[in-house]
Amino acid sequence: MNTKLTKQQREAIKRLYDRSPDGTVSYLNFRRRFRLYSIGSSGLGDYIGGQWCGMFVGIETDGHTHT
Repeated sequence: MNTKLTKQQREAIKRLYDRSPDGTVSYLNFRRRFRLYSIGSSGLGDYIGGQWCGMFVGIETDGHTHT
């Protein structure tokens, strides 16, 4: 991932990993699944997202997750 994660996003990723590492070999490898996404051309509403347990999970800057 080429962007700095917020503390809340890192904590959300760790919670997902702790619930199910989903076959990954390490937490770092799991965290690298997540990429930056933007809503609209202004970049407002940026979030990170990645695959987990067959679902796409979006994580807002405040750590709130959506599937």
